[in-house]
Amino acid sequence: MEYGRNIPRQKSFALPTVNPFINDLKLSVFEKMKVMVMSVTIAPIRFIALFLLMFIGYIVAKLLTIGMPLHPVKPVPSWRRALFQIPAIMGRIQFFFIGFLWVKVVGKRVSNDEAQIMVCAPHSSYLDALAWFATFPMMSSVSRTENAQLPLIGTLLRTQQPVLVSRQDPNSRQKTIQDILHRATSKERWPQIAMFPEGTCTNRQALISFKAGAFIPACPVQPVLLRYPNKLDTYSWVTDGPSGWALLWLTMCQLYSRFEIEFLPVYYPSEEEKENPKMFACNVRDVMASALDVPITDHTFEDCRLMARAESKNLPAMAGLIEFSKISRKLKMDINGMYELLDEFAEISKSRDDGSMGIDEFSRHLKLPITKELRELFGLYDRNGSGSIDFREYVIGMSLVSQKAVTEETVKLAFEVFDRDCDGFVSRDELERVLKAVLGQDFDDAGRIYDTIDVERTGKVDYDQFSRFAQRRPEYARLFTSYTNLKHDERGGKYTLPCSGQTHQTKSGSSSSGVTKRVTVSKRD
Repeated sequence: MEYGRNIPRQKSFALPTVNPFINDLKLSVFEKMKVMVMSVTIAPIRFIALFLLMFIGYIVAKLLTIGMPLHPVKPVPSWRRALFQIPAIMGRIQFFFIGFLWVKVVGKRVSNDEAQIMVCAPHSSYLDALAWFATFPMMSSVSRTENAQLPLIGTLLRTQQPVLVSRQDPNSRQKTIQDILHRATSKERWPQIAMFPEGTCTNRQALISFKAGAFIPACPVQPVLLRYPNKLDTYSWVTDGPSGWALLWLTMCQLYSRFEIEFLPVYYPSEEEKENPKMFACNVRDVMASALDVPITDHTFEDCRLMARAESKNLPAMAGLIEFSKISRKLKMDINGMYELLDEFAEISKSRDDGSMGIDEFSRHLKLPITKELRELFGLYDRNGSGSIDFREYVIGMSLVSQKAVTEETVKLAFEVFDRDCDGFVSRDELERVLKAVLGQDFDDAGRIYDTIDVERTGKVDYDQFSRFAQRRPEYARLFTSYTNLKHDERGGKYTLPCSGQTHQTKSGSSSSGVTKRVTVSKRD
């Protein structure tokens, strides 16, 4: 297999062509009739048999794990490992009653000596657990400590000798990596670890970002592909789709379901990949996407959380599908900061039924009149020229504005514009006088803008406070430097900072903000 083959990535700021977190399951009239018939005939029998087998499997697992610690430090003896295959066989029978009458296995699963870690994708459902029972011996997994303490599922899980992660322990992530590394490099006979690097369920239409956990040990991994080649998607348990119970019932109402598992050749990381787990993860994802013939996206689990947040704020779920990992890097913003931004957008756009923002709402949000400069700024957000923007366009626009407007040069320029007496601080009166000079004496929202900068309510803002504000609200940094042209020489592309007296050369004779400046403000204004 040719490793490293790149799947063409989506353009950085293009609207996603694939939404990996939606399952728009629509049943035809025939399918609905089939579900009705199966619901009163075969499905109830399957359902009863499934839970009867789960209970029997629980009893067997309970007996087999007597005296076994929750966090084993050594693999179980060979005799117990052999007995652990009994619950695995029973698990396969359970899936038989769900409707997976057979499993197609392609490729060869390698031994522990060749690859201790198996990376499985795409991850779309709890039904993916069938991969654990498709081949023997049964693989291990990474799971939450809370799952292993559940009365039924937890006991069955412990027969896998899983690596357990505790959400209460702040050092749990590092301990998990150490456990995986220990097992991967140990000469003891630990079961192979199967991991879902996507970290959440998708609809298998694309491979989302891989988390680095499986790749930090820098050990060879075997990619494992999971497929459900069926007409109906009664398997994708995603943010925007049927519930888990509904999917289980619909699956049992099919005459049979097909499942394929394909073992790709072992991926051996290069020295560069060993030093860079994210590169290792991306290259393995490229290989798997190529074999699956699907695109890759920069979506993560955080996009699911944002979609749920958007719905809770009466916005379309798609509004939260922003490729969080990419946007957050550009804006230097964590998930909580993005929540705040989403909440703010929902408040701004509540006057529109479609949850979008137009130039009027944009103007009211910034407390600024609709000027040519404001329209130019809004155009950076409204990249398709529709006249309105959704949340995705909003955050992408902010990242674009931040890159161009929030530089030390432009922030310093804007600060010196407002620091009229050159004392190193901007007062409310100074900001109001400058903004009224460039926007008109009837502009009365300058005080409200100042309050958003002076969060400590000290009555004066120093450069560090001003710079932090510009980082948080880059649209103001862009507009301030657009509104206020200080002694700008159009021919030579020069401007002079009024307090420092330093002259700066701008590129190609244009202003540092990238927008042609039209208004000159002097200290006498």
